[in-house]
Amino acid sequence: MAKQLDSKAMKTLRALVAAPTPTGSEYAGMMILAKRIKDETGLKPYIDVHGNLHCILDRGAKRTVMIEGHCDEIGFIVQYIDDDGFVYVQALGGVTVPLVAAERVVFAGKKGPVNGVFGVRPPHLMTAKERENVAPKELKSIPCDIGASSREEAEELLSIGDSGVVDAGWRDLAGSRVSCRGFDNRIGAFTMAEVFIRLATSQCACGVNVHYVASVQEEVGLVGGYTTAYDVKPDIGICCDVTFASDAQKEDRKSNGDIRLGAGAVIAVGPTYHRGLMEHIRKAAGKKLPVQMQARARGTGTCAWAMRMTGSGAAVAQVSIPLRYMHSPVEVLDLEDVAVSIDLITKAIGAMDDGFALLPKQP
Repeated sequence: MAKQLDSKAMKTLRALVAAPTPTGSEYAGMMILAKRIKDETGLKPYIDVHGNLHCILDRGAKRTVMIEGHCDEIGFIVQYIDDDGFVYVQALGGVTVPLVAAERVVFAGKKGPVNGVFGVRPPHLMTAKERENVAPKELKSIPCDIGASSREEAEELLSIGDSGVVDAGWRDLAGSRVSCRGFDNRIGAFTMAEVFIRLATSQCACGVNVHYVASVQEEVGLVGGYTTAYDVKPDIGICCDVTFASDAQKEDRKSNGDIRLGAGAVIAVGPTYHRGLMEHIRKAAGKKLPVQMQARARGTGTCAWAMRMTGSGAAVAQVSIPLRYMHSPVEVLDLEDVAVSIDLITKAIGAMDDGFALLPKQP
């Protein structure tokens, strides 16, 4: 397969995942994506009142396709600072609490980044029973140590409500596989930005308007997905998010499907998704673009659901990128799957026009 991302795209992706973008604080990531789109297309992106990033390719068509990926990642929000300067946090999104014990964290503080660590009790001081559960199960049981010796010293650096993320960066693995925190779902926002750029700069006969959205606060309730769908009122919505790879945890295959890194983009099928649109995307893959099919019996926690359920609802499809170890500091994906997803979505939208059939055969 050997699909590759070009050097400019890779530079943008690495900058995007290096920037902390926890739920509610996505601005830095939005500006990175906006610069990439503006530099490549000459079009002018904008950020709405909620923080969602938009850019519009107006073909003068009757139909609009909204392409979306959320730009927020899971993180933390400062809840309490005790008299000794220890910081206690609440989760922003689906944090697996035991995983954060002994992790590094970085907060967006008053004067810039504030480094800290989630402290753990030394094993020497634990009983044999206590060693069976080394990692606490609640965030209130894990003090974050930023090095301050008093509440006053800590408050010079941090305020209640400041946000942070685990400080885990990009790691190249074997082949085209990489690890980083927060691929969920900056990778989807990046993928759709690259799709938008290709559609805006190519000579393809794309016969629909395309409205790009990098949305906010998906991790706490699909917030940006709902607000942007209400604003855009798309006829068709395509969401790019990550999905659970089951090659490392093979026991998940019976409940989640046989989804593997390096096996291509994942197309969802189920009652949420428009069958004609799903088949159109599948046909666009042809024999050259590898795809995997994943059954979804009900609405899932992606913005495809938000687009389906806003107003009278759009015809929606979900194209996902396989991801190992989701919602951990060491998420792993295959960059070839990303490249395939960009090619696939671009090809599918490029073959659409105002005559694309959305309604079933009428009685």
